[in-house]
Amino acid sequence: MKHLMTTTFLIALAPAAIAEGFKDLDMADGKVGTRAEALPMEQFCGDKPLRVAYSDGWGGNFWRRATRAEFEEEAAKCPNITEVRYTDAEGNPQKQISDIQGLIAQGFDAIIVQPDGGAAIVRAMRQAMDQGIAVVPFETGNTFPGTPGTDYVVNVSPDVVGIGRTSAEWVVNALGGEGNVVVMGGTPGNSYTANQAIGWKEVFDATPGITVLEGPVVTNWDPAKAQQVMTAMLSKYEAIDGILSETSGPIRAYQAAGKSVPAWVGQDGNELSCLYKELSPEMGDFQMANLESHTWTSRIALRKAVAAANGMNNPEPSIIEVPLFEDSLSDDPALAVKCDPDLAAGAILSAGIDKAKQQEMLGQ
Repeated sequence: MKHLMTTTFLIALAPAAIAEGFKDLDMADGKVGTRAEALPMEQFCGDKPLRVAYSDGWGGNFWRRATRAEFEEEAAKCPNITEVRYTDAEGNPQKQISDIQGLIAQGFDAIIVQPDGGAAIVRAMRQAMDQGIAVVPFETGNTFPGTPGTDYVVNVSPDVVGIGRTSAEWVVNALGGEGNVVVMGGTPGNSYTANQAIGWKEVFDATPGITVLEGPVVTNWDPAKAQQVMTAMLSKYEAIDGILSETSGPIRAYQAAGKSVPAWVGQDGNELSCLYKELSPEMGDFQMANLESHTWTSRIALRKAVAAANGMNNPEPSIIEVPLFEDSLSDDPALAVKCDPDLAAGAILSAGIDKAKQQEMLGQ
């Protein structure tokens, strides 16, 4: 009986001991940098067979599909990756927890996680780590609940606070420091929108002439919902001078109302750019800027997860600065508003997947 109890005790300690091993790795936690500092995937592949997975909190738009495609392209660079799995929680945090637990039971070696449920997903990630599975959350924001090295290997994210700051600075410049602004958010309680708000609030709070009428407003990053919300605001407010939005929905609301679109800053998308090209001739004062859409963060997350699964360090930045991709106020040709008429509205011109792949994904 004594022997049985001792064996059980040792077995109980084994997963934690495995998880402790991730603490010894240098994953450049919190290091801020740019995409130019990216390293080749082949550097981290190793030799042993690996099975990798991507647990998505919600896969309901083209941005999510493009992010998945970048993950799959990156995984294909390692001949020893024998299986690539994708799960979609469809916006249900409990389903994502179950998805991750299913991947644990199936013995995957590395899992990247887009945890739209925020802190609610951390416990499931820790369960995977305790089984020696390298887990990397991404697209979370500059900070994320939990402890790197214990609850997950490292948090990988665009500099979301910086995105909020850059967006707000552009709006302040476009409006000459005065006007009413609306800020659209994503899903309820997500850490990305919360981190973005830190940046834009910092700028707007320091600009007395700017009034934030509402924000962040829940849209689920769904253009239809964003249009519905914007339509209600057009009836509610006499003047809206600037909008921060990562979907085209609010522009559609203005079109339907027959009103001119105010200063706009968001995230690169072919539909947004083509709408600007279409509308700007008749709206001479319509100005727009978009930041890169950072679908490529799934590649960085996978590189770090695979490196950890192989017991390797990964010095790439874990917080990546996101530059402006388009700016109608700039004289720089590289920042001209881009519209590719050969691509469908849903295409993302700053994505790391090529035009042919996007056409295939969009059914063109």
